[in-house]
Amino acid sequence: MEHYQLAGSGRSGTRPAWRSIVCCALALAFFLLAARLNLAEWLTHALWRQEHWQLDELALSLLLLVLALASFAVWRGRQVALLLAQNRALTQRLLRAQEEERCALARELHDEVGQDCTAIRAAASYILRASAGDQANVQACAASIARSAEALHAMVRSMLRRLRPPVLDSLGLEAALQTLCDSWAQQHGIACRFAPHAIPADLDDSIATAIYRLVQEGLTNVARHAGADHATVELRVDAHGLLHLAIEDNGQGLRQDRQQDPGFGMLGMRERVAGLRGHIRWISALGNGLRIEVAMPLTTSAA
Repeated sequence: MEHYQLAGSGRSGTRPAWRSIVCCALALAFFLLAARLNLAEWLTHALWRQEHWQLDELALSLLLLVLALASFAVWRGRQVALLLAQNRALTQRLLRAQEEERCALARELHDEVGQDCTAIRAAASYILRASAGDQANVQACAASIARSAEALHAMVRSMLRRLRPPVLDSLGLEAALQTLCDSWAQQHGIACRFAPHAIPADLDDSIATAIYRLVQEGLTNVARHAGADHATVELRVDAHGLLHLAIEDNGQGLRQDRQQDPGFGMLGMRERVAGLRGHIRWISALGNGLRIEVAMPLTTSAA
């Protein structure tokens, strides 16, 4: 992939150079033609005869318009460059997080699953070789197998929750969010109220997963940075078919440096919402908490 990108950038890098040369050649040709025909003098004389229309002021107005458009283009170019840099950084961060999660799962599978499987295999081998009168040791081995199986089951359930919350599939988004808010409040000692309003049961899976992850990330940020003692999660559908999510806390609000240079959590939330054709904004008052507002359509199909 890196080789393909380097090769592509090499081919595309020659095109701007040729375009610059062509533009310079056209500009030189136009200058020579204008000097030959005294174009500026002719244009000035022609406009002067239309003084009652004030056409002689048109050139200066057009020049000012060109300068304004050029400054706007520069500003938009800087914005695009900043967004591209943020997206590259976010992509690298996501790839690193994915690889770290894979390594963590591999370590757990190697350590926990390997250990429990070895214990089960040893206990089962003993049971197969045990004599008829060795009932006590057979029962102890059976109990060891049961404990190891229970440990394996608990570890698999923990891995499944990390990969995807099972309650999202079994009970739906509303119940999953209620469970998330309750467990988060119990874990961090921060009161959390969930207020759903007319959430459709047949919500698209990608939207339901995105909403769950947004709430998860929002509450994580509240626990880490807000210094709040209360949080509220609201979810509703309006009359126009838009899904609205609001996450609010009564903490210290968003610092100025985080507003100008958002972290990867905020960038990830923004990209997740933008991928579903939605909008997200952070409303912060220093010392009066932070409110995150998300609006997205109920369907993921193209408009």
